[in-house]
Amino acid sequence: MKVRRRKATRRHRGATVPAPPPIPPPPDLTTEIEQSVEARDKLKAGVARFAAERDQSKSAFLRSFTSEMSAIVVDANRVLDRFAAWQAQDARAAQQSDALRQLSTIFKERVEQFKSSSKGETLAALRRIIERLTVEREKPGADKNAINKRIERLLAEQESLRATSPPAPPRPPKEITTPPQRPAKGKPQPRERGGI
Repeated sequence: MKVRRRKATRRHRGATVPAPPPIPPPPDLTTEIEQSVEARDKLKAGVARFAAERDQSKSAFLRSFTSEMSAIVVDANRVLDRFAAWQAQDARAAQQSDALRQLSTIFKERVEQFKSSSKGETLAALRRIIERLTVEREKPGADKNAINKRIERLLAEQESLRATSPPAPPRPPKEITTPPQRPAKGKPQPRERGGI
């Protein structure tokens, strides 16, 4: 039985690399603001959760290390290896935490820019998020307390945005100028005295 072998496909010198897929157009402004608010809130929650996990991991490492030290004779090589592993893990966690914090700050600034430049669209985006969370709150298994707190924060943000919207400036009163009075027809005009 003959075994067929595939010919290797070779690139020709003038071959071009296929173009990357096209970047989708940006969403409408309200959707973009909505996505930015969601990212800001998720990153803020992630920073807090990650910091708590990092503190717990340090305590867990120290507890396990302490119990191990009391059970066996101190081996400097083992201590060094365990400490180096924990330091590497903690350094990676510090980088992750810093990245989360920086991204959180970037999205916070982005949302503030939207608030100052596109108040109407920002209010619409906040309203959409609140409506979606209200529906989500009624689903079984939803964390109602967390959702209620988030809705309260968004409502407060919405109210503060409405409060900062300047009212329409009052129109200056029109200056009423009285037109020069013309003498009535048919009446003789008094002449100035002293004329020649």
